[in-house]
Amino acid sequence: MNNSIANRFLILLKREMWESNKLFIASPAVLSGLLLVILLWVLMQIPSEIKAEGVSSLGAMIDGSSPFDIVFPFMPLAIPFVVVLYICSIIYLVNALYHDRKEGSVLFWQSMPVSNIETVLSKIVTVSFVAPLITAAASGVLILFVVLTVAVLGASYGVESIGFWTLLVAGMYSVILIYLTSVLAALLLFPTTGWILLFSAYARSLPFLWAIGGFILLLFLEDFIFDSQFLGNWLQSRTGSFDYIVLNIGDFFQRLFSYDLLIGVLLGSLLVTGAVYMRRYTD
Repeated sequence: MNNSIANRFLILLKREMWESNKLFIASPAVLSGLLLVILLWVLMQIPSEIKAEGVSSLGAMIDGSSPFDIVFPFMPLAIPFVVVLYICSIIYLVNALYHDRKEGSVLFWQSMPVSNIETVLSKIVTVSFVAPLITAAASGVLILFVVLTVAVLGASYGVESIGFWTLLVAGMYSVILIYLTSVLAALLLFPTTGWILLFSAYARSLPFLWAIGGFILLLFLEDFIFDSQFLGNWLQSRTGSFDYIVLNIGDFFQRLFSYDLLIGVLLGSLLVTGAVYMRRYTD
């Protein structure tokens, strides 16, 4: 019975990735290729003496360091990928349940031995865990290129302190941290995920505007009735903070079990429950 449930859920995940491959597969792949071309072009424009000086400075900086202590230089390379991931995630969540109703495919899936909660959970797992994995892999390609480039330049200019394996381990470790950072952000923003899914399941048209309009209405009512800005401050703390960045695995687990995150997950779960309930009703 458990294997049947797992297999059914795996099929749902494959369906989500197949239907959203342009968002979560093609987008990071194209971005990775584009950044590779840009980095290669920039590298060709830098004079040899400046490259030699830069590699020497880098070698002196990392000489004798553990690969797990030099991951920070790689992390900024992931910024474009994370930005694209967040944009694609919003587009995905807005249409996740809305398109099923608009196209009538929700009737097909409801006729199958698949519950509404399984369908909604497959979308949450896709956007929170699977898509960040692909994003981290795409950023890993770029990081690997940088590692190979630095190692080749180090050998060319005789900088022996730049070890290929040290850089490689640091680069691959940074890929893991990029994935954990994306997952942590998804969990901290889980109330936003639930809110968008709720309106994706409810709205007859323009679900994104419904989600934004509904939140603005809540902000107005809170200010008018309670004379407070709790929701606004909460949104600002989630969108304007660097607290998502994970620089070691222990730090990830410490934040994973924080009260702030757990409360957010609980609130998001209530909103997701509303989305599951709304999906029972079709236009």
